[in-house]
Amino acid sequence: MIKTGMLINDRYQIIEKVGTGGMSEVYKAKCTKLQRFVAIKILRDEYCLDDAFVKRFKAEAQSAASLSHSNIVNIYDVGNENKVHFIVMEFLEGKTLKEHIKEKGKLDDVETMKISACIASALEHAHANHIIHRDIKPQNIIITNDGKVKVADFGIARIASESTIIVNDVTTGSVHYIAPEQARGGFCNQKSDIYSLGITMFEMVTGEMPYVADSPVSVALKHIHDRLPQPRDKNPNISKALEQIIIKATQKKPEMRYASAEKMLEDLKTAQDFPSEEFVSINKFEDDSPTLEMSTADFEHIRQASEIEAVPKREKMNKFIVFSGILSAVILVGIMFFVSYGIWSKNHKPVSSNEIVIPVVEGLTIENAKELLDEKGISYNKETYEFSEEQPENYVVSQSKKGTVTIEKGKKIILDLVVSRGQDATTVPNVSNLPFDQAEKILRDSGFTVSRQMENHDVVPLGEVIRQEPEGLKIAELKSVITIYVSLGKEKILVKMPDIMLNSEANGIKVLEQYGLKVGAITYTTNDVVKKGDIITTSVNVGDEVEQGYVVNLVVSTGKSTASKRITITDLLPDGVSSGLLEVYLILSNGDNNLVYTNTVTSGDFPVVVNVQGSGKATVEVYLDNVKEYTNTLNFDEVAD
Repeated sequence: MIKTGMLINDRYQIIEKVGTGGMSEVYKAKCTKLQRFVAIKILRDEYCLDDAFVKRFKAEAQSAASLSHSNIVNIYDVGNENKVHFIVMEFLEGKTLKEHIKEKGKLDDVETMKISACIASALEHAHANHIIHRDIKPQNIIITNDGKVKVADFGIARIASESTIIVNDVTTGSVHYIAPEQARGGFCNQKSDIYSLGITMFEMVTGEMPYVADSPVSVALKHIHDRLPQPRDKNPNISKALEQIIIKATQKKPEMRYASAEKMLEDLKTAQDFPSEEFVSINKFEDDSPTLEMSTADFEHIRQASEIEAVPKREKMNKFIVFSGILSAVILVGIMFFVSYGIWSKNHKPVSSNEIVIPVVEGLTIENAKELLDEKGISYNKETYEFSEEQPENYVVSQSKKGTVTIEKGKKIILDLVVSRGQDATTVPNVSNLPFDQAEKILRDSGFTVSRQMENHDVVPLGEVIRQEPEGLKIAELKSVITIYVSLGKEKILVKMPDIMLNSEANGIKVLEQYGLKVGAITYTTNDVVKKGDIITTSVNVGDEVEQGYVVNLVVSTGKSTASKRITITDLLPDGVSSGLLEVYLILSNGDNNLVYTNTVTSGDFPVVVNVQGSGKATVEVYLDNVKEYTNTLNFDEVAD
């Protein structure tokens, strides 16, 4: 677990968590070598279990690190330590474009075109270096406190969409900005980024997203089929030029959008100078574009919906297809008739005395094969059995002879038949409680195919196998699928930090334990307000959500800070008395009575000086031989002259 103060890679000291995403957590840290603040994006534990994903994570991050542009968040470092995979980026003080839109409601033309031009410039640079963002949205645009616009997460969205690990809490926010070809699962290129930028611009000028529905799938369908609402219907103050740029960028067909981010940037610059001119060239959209094939089962019903809506538009074509199909069927039947007749004639022609036709029985059950051979009068030996990957159990794998063969008169053909025993089977290794990568290697080396499922477990550590199906030591066919269930560790249960400040130390610890939190370091310090033994502050803010088991540090009061005072006692011995028992008591404001000096003294010991410490006001009582001689008042808050 990442904790405040820990050092990553002997260089980056964690200061605080500043953000959480579907695949990573972001921390503010300090580079101890360059003495500067940085942002560290740390991959979530569940993603670290997939070696292929981690490999793509590094490759894409390193590729994105090659980008150097004033409108792109700089990536300084990529690495891993103790299975913690991280990306180090420049730390930006500011807010996301999404937050900026929420604050202002909608942006004016000037600000919209300025921000859009910065994003388009960043995309132009990335596309020139063959990097597609794939997740342009207001949440990934940072506006710094000094007004700079920065695009974040280049390359990261790409690997996230290709992950092979299923995570239950993956966010679906990006679907509101996704291009139609992405929603269909089709090829994604630089024009997909242009579409997402257009949708982002729509939100900037109107203050709302163009497509909203009850589910992500419904939103995706709207991207595919619904026309974009006219921006000026939502905000009449938008210039005509800006509206045309948004409409062109969000065309359904990629080829009808801007050819490149550079072309879009040119129009944005022109629109700033000529906002009322109609200079943007928009091609007419054709509704009868063909539906692309889906590539994932998750969007199967999107494809079905696309096909259903496309039916009326293809009615004429369907009639032609039906007619063509009938004609093709007639021709095919004719061809099959002549071919079948030729085969029949060949198989039924009179066979010479030394020729015999042996039918093919491969692929038949052994019972059907014997029945056919008996019918033809062909003998066969007792069948032999062997494992086969091609034929199911009890099906004929091979035969010793087939087709027309020549034999001597008076002799007969005897076939040898090999029958399948099914696929080869063996004992399944028991891989429970092993690290998942080691378990998968063992199963693959044993000839099995492996399927991995992830789930939480209270006992089995992260990354180890909880159980397997079939169970270990069972018999299973080679190449069959063995499913392993890998632990994601304990389910993350979040609790809100309780308010234990001004509670006693003992009571505060008891409350933390009731919430499932652990007590870390306890620091004791003076405090002029919080009484001794009470909690001054905690390392977690009240109300913050943390996981159960999180360590909370405490600061406990030792009471008010103390000051030193000097008590000087002159000779108290009466004439003729050579010595006596001198006692000095310090009575504090809280009632504590402390004996601060006791000794048998003579006249030569005076003056007696006693140093005392305390806070606030106190009373000094001086006794000689158990008789009170006098009382004084001390004020520890007074500064000595």
